[in-house]
Amino acid sequence: MEALEEKESPIDFNVFVGAETGIFKGLNLNTKAVIRKNINSIKTLTRDYGITALAWGNQEQTEVLVACKNRTVQVYDTDNNEYVATQQIDVGEGPIVSLARYNGVTLTAVKSGQVTLWRNNDPLEINALHTGDTLARMRQSPVSPNLIATGGKENELQLWDLEKPESSLFKAKNVRHTMLNLRVPVWVTDMAFLEDNRTVAISTRYKTIRLYDPGRQRRPVMAFDWGEYPLTCIAPVSGSGTKVVVGSAHGRAAQFDFRGRSPEVPFHSFKGIAGAVRDIKCHPELSLTFMVGLDRFLRVYSLKSGRLLYNEYLKSRLNCLLIRDNMTAEEIIPVVQKKSVKRKKNVEKNEEIDVEEENKHSKTKMKKSDDDWAALTL
Repeated sequence: MEALEEKESPIDFNVFVGAETGIFKGLNLNTKAVIRKNINSIKTLTRDYGITALAWGNQEQTEVLVACKNRTVQVYDTDNNEYVATQQIDVGEGPIVSLARYNGVTLTAVKSGQVTLWRNNDPLEINALHTGDTLARMRQSPVSPNLIATGGKENELQLWDLEKPESSLFKAKNVRHTMLNLRVPVWVTDMAFLEDNRTVAISTRYKTIRLYDPGRQRRPVMAFDWGEYPLTCIAPVSGSGTKVVVGSAHGRAAQFDFRGRSPEVPFHSFKGIAGAVRDIKCHPELSLTFMVGLDRFLRVYSLKSGRLLYNEYLKSRLNCLLIRDNMTAEEIIPVVQKKSVKRKKNVEKNEEIDVEEENKHSKTKMKKSDDDWAALTL
C-alpha cells in the first residue's frame, strides 16, 4: 500500500514545455532520473491546440498560464496537477503570441496587436499596432510589472505603462538609411529587459541585435549583426545586467556582453543544436540557460563555460518553456560531474596504458641496439 501511495503522489515538476502539437509536458530534473509526463491527453489533440506561450500565474509559481492556438488560455494548478480554469480570448485576430500576469489578472497579446488586461468587469485594451503589420512579442519587466514592451513586423519597439495605457511611454526610431539611401526594414522578434531596469535589448528577423536606452535616445545606442539567419529569441542573463543569450532560426545560440571589448563577438557559443531555437530562459540564480526548439530537445548549458550540461529528447517540436526559480544546482550539476569524473578516469587510465606501452617499446629498442653493437666486428 505504501508503494502505491508513493506512486500516485503528485510529481513536483520544475520545468514545463509546450509543443506546437498541443502537448504540454512537465519534467522533474533530479540526480537519480528524469521524470517527464504529458499533462494533457494526447488522444484528442489537434494542431488547433498548439501551445504558443507559457507564463507563471502567480509569484508562488503554483499556477501556469497556457495559451493555445485556438485562442484559449488555460490555468494549470501545479499543486493538484490539473487544469482549474479556461478563458476564451475574443479580441483581435490571430493566435496569442505572449502571456503575462499583473495584479492577479491575466494579460494577453494577440498577433493583430491587441494587448488586453482581462479585469472582471472592465477589460483594459491597448492597441500596440497603430502602424505595422503584426505583433510578434510582448514582454513584461521583471522589476516593474506594470511596464511591458511590444514589437513586431514593421512595428518598432514600444514601452507601455499598464497604469497609464493611453499612449506609449517610448517608441523606438528606426536606424538611419543605408549608404544607398535605402530604408532599413523592421521586424522585431523578441525583446529583453536588462537588470539595470534602464535598457532593453531586442532581436530582429534581419539577424540584428540592438540595445536601447529609452532615457537617452529613440535610436539604438548599440546595434550589430550576428550570423546569416533570422534571430528568433533573446533572454537576459541574470546577475550581469549587460549580457543576453540569443537564438537563431538555424540552430545557433550564443551569449553576448554589451560592455565587452567586442560586443559583436559571442562571449560563448552554445553548440549541439540541430533546429530553430524557439525559446530561451536563464535561471535567476544559477548560471544556467535552458533552450527548446524544433529539434525536440530541452537543453541546459552553463553560462560560465558554454558547455552542454544536460539534454532531453521530448518527441515533439517545442515552442516555449518555463523553469522554476527554486531549482537548485544539485538537481543537474552532479549528474554531469559524475560523467566528467568517469570520463577523466578513463582518460587517465588510457594515458597510463600508453605510458607503459611506450616504456616497453623503448626497452625493447634499447636491447636491440645493444645486441647490434655487440655483433659488430672490429
